[in-house]
Amino acid sequence: MNRKVLIAANNMIFTSKMMSILDGMEAEGIKAIRSEEIFTKAQELIPDLIVIDLNLNGIEAPSLINKLRSYGVTRMIPIVCYSPHILKDQMKAAKTAGATEVLPNSKMSSQMGSILGRYVTA
Repeated sequence: MNRKVLIAANNMIFTSKMMSILDGMEAEGIKAIRSEEIFTKAQELIPDLIVIDLNLNGIEAPSLINKLRSYGVTRMIPIVCYSPHILKDQMKAAKTAGATEVLPNSKMSSQMGSILGRYVTA
């Protein structure tokens, strides 16, 4: 189990579903919910993917994404973000900051296996 996904989400349904899918892919899901913890774990673990819930309390996602993109060791890690589709400005800010993909919650939920699979099994 050498594949790793850093999960910055507090929604238990999304987190449990991701963990279950990752387990089936023989990948490890590592949870982090504070900006500094996310950044530190990304540097230490160099995961295959970082997943960020843009509504996670206590983080400023665009700033965090900018910070991840500004360091050599984390610059190329794919970042997938998700948010309610009605928060278009929030989604645009994450994409502008350097997120690889920004998806509405509904798409992330319904296509989670294939989305994770693009980065974990590649």
